Amino acid sequence: MATRKRTLLPIGIHVTPDAVQMVQLCQVDDRVEVVSKAAHYFSAPSATLARLVAAGGGPTKGRPNRREVDYNRCRTFVRQKIAKDGFRGKEAVISLPAEHLVIQHVRMAPMPPEELAAALPGELEGKLPFAPGDAIIRHVMAGAVTENNEAKQDVIVLAAERYLVERHILAMTRLGLNVVGVGVEPCAMCYPYAFASQRPTPSPGGPRCLMIVHLGPDETHVAILRGQETTFVKGVDHGTDELIEAIAKEKSLPLEQAAEMVGRWRESPGPETFQEAVGVYNAISWSLERLADEIQSCIRYHASLSRGTPIDRIYFIGSEARDRALVSVLSTHLDIPSEIGDPLAAVKGEPDPDGVHPDMAVAVGLSLFGAE
Repeated sequence: MATRKRTLLPIGIHVTPDAVQMVQLCQVDDRVEVVSKAAHYFSAPSATLARLVAAGGGPTKGRPNRREVDYNRCRTFVRQKIAKDGFRGKEAVISLPAEHLVIQHVRMAPMPPEELAAALPGELEGKLPFAPGDAIIRHVMAGAVTENNEAKQDVIVLAAERYLVERHILAMTRLGLNVVGVGVEPCAMCYPYAFASQRPTPSPGGPRCLMIVHLGPDETHVAILRGQETTFVKGVDHGTDELIEAIAKEKSLPLEQAAEMVGRWRESPGPETFQEAVGVYNAISWSLERLADEIQSCIRYHASLSRGTPIDRIYFIGSEARDRALVSVLSTHLDIPSEIGDPLAAVKGEPDPDGVHPDMAVAVGLSLFGAE
């Protein structure tokens, strides 16, 4: 009888100022199983209100203040779950908080990968809010373009100050973890779908082209994936807190009540609640259109680089994507089939018995760092 190859993968831990999501996967031959998963949300409506007030009247009047992860709040939850919730071992791959990440697009002359990596710090001088020499820099190749009759390659740079990355690793190590890797939200959120693309699915047009949209309270991350290759990443300065402000204005409600209303829609998605939410979101289409326009601009940019390769489907993920009404109304503004992402179903090849978990996408992707 053949012995099954079983590989325990690291715990993927995605921490944000609002939540902690943890997933651990196990690879059994060519299948993936879930060892354990857990999530905890810190924010209450009052926290959303505090963010809007701190932003000087709301996100529509300027980019919200960046918020830091509260490691003290994370510590108890992570330690408790590792000790009692079926997680095995202490090896973890963690996410870098999105507020530490800078995404910058540059265009450079075609060159071999090793030369490009060496040339990027010089190209980035004056284009980052910190010195490139003090940063950890990674990049994604988006495609070839012609600029002023010259061939160029479009490069998407993801950079973070080195001391912030080291501080975050140290803080997570103090939670009792052996940190074996660090990922970033816009890339890790794609890994479940990149992993799923390895399954043989006959397609005359080649691998599917997917857009992954991570809805967050402060900002939205957009990525485009073709097969196993991420070809586009962008941060959009529009988040769901902006919609709460619009709802408060439309319904003549205090911000706190508007935030409580949205929280109820997300946590209690029954038919009546869904219809109520759809009606309100349609009433603030002027606010939703700002986010939809940003997503559509990403689609147009992709089209200019991909030589006609269309996006087959959009998956909405992140904790805010648990709001079915929001995803439904937002999808009507986009001329592409869209749905709430199910990252666990993507990697397992079958629905998760506990339901759809769009908020787990980054944590799932982080655990997949060790997968074959």
